[in-house]
Amino acid sequence: MAEINIKELKRYCNPSYITVRRDKLIINSKRLARLSKGKIKEIEKNFGIPLIYSKNYELISQSMGRYISKYGIITPRDTVIVGLSGGKDSLALLHLLEPYRRRYGIKIYAITVDLNIENIRPWNPQNSNMKRIIEHCNALNIPHRIISFDKDIVKMSELLSDNSTGIAYSPCFSCSIVRRYILTNFAKDIVENIEKDSQNNSNVNNKINGKVKICFGHTLEDNSDTILANIFKGDIIKALKPVKNFNTAMFDFKEFKLNLHECTIIRPLLSVSEKNIERALDECGIEYYRDKEECPYSRNRGDSIRRKSHEILENLEKDVKNIREMVVSSVLKSIK
Repeated sequence: MAEINIKELKRYCNPSYITVRRDKLIINSKRLARLSKGKIKEIEKNFGIPLIYSKNYELISQSMGRYISKYGIITPRDTVIVGLSGGKDSLALLHLLEPYRRRYGIKIYAITVDLNIENIRPWNPQNSNMKRIIEHCNALNIPHRIISFDKDIVKMSELLSDNSTGIAYSPCFSCSIVRRYILTNFAKDIVENIEKDSQNNSNVNNKINGKVKICFGHTLEDNSDTILANIFKGDIIKALKPVKNFNTAMFDFKEFKLNLHECTIIRPLLSVSEKNIERALDECGIEYYRDKEECPYSRNRGDSIRRKSHEILENLEKDVKNIREMVVSSVLKSIK
């Protein structure tokens, strides 16, 4: 299916508030996109694809938009590298970011890290579910790469724990370090290539006007679960930050070392609930990869503190609807 002609689409609406796919268009804000019922019918007729309105998709789009504005998460001309597992959160994030290419002039790359978890590889290119992820990226016209990492992250955590004093590192910790390692390497390559092009071709302005940022789909649930889990572990109470700068770091796993480059990590979905994301994707007919069902260390498996924290907050939510927002708000006020 051919790419959508954005100039032509501008004749009917403001495409900066529409997620543009080759097979469908999804409304992020009906008001800001300047869409009426008549215009929606015209667009569907002239472009030959459905224009979808989902109340929940509009809700999460507006929530993310306010959060981005409040914390300055994305700025004009940024290059955003999305860590794409293909699960509901990262896939929703990719769709919600797509209009920012027109709104802020950003560039987007999607990277899936193929991890080895005791010889289980949920994101291996040969996994049939990866086909779905690739199809979504093609439909959104967003460059996508699968980058493999062969070392067993469970063994990595064991090595780190054995060589640390009184600290037990979970496979999830090693997983996060490896993802950051892969994504910061990719970000470094992008910066170097742009700078090289600028030096070699003085007639082309390839200057980086914005920043190169690594983007994760962490949600309200991830943030509140993290806070409660830290309390139960007797750790420092801290929340996930919308924007966080990291310096270079070396992680020593004895048998091998990982050098992490400096980076900026952004989390635009921290104000958004997973339940609303799931409803929005279902209403828009966007199929996501249930990758957590394949990972043996995911939140919904095992008997971890993080799972218990999630279950406690989930039960409290039945009586106190905004309990997760209250937990995050309390910690942020305490930190200030």
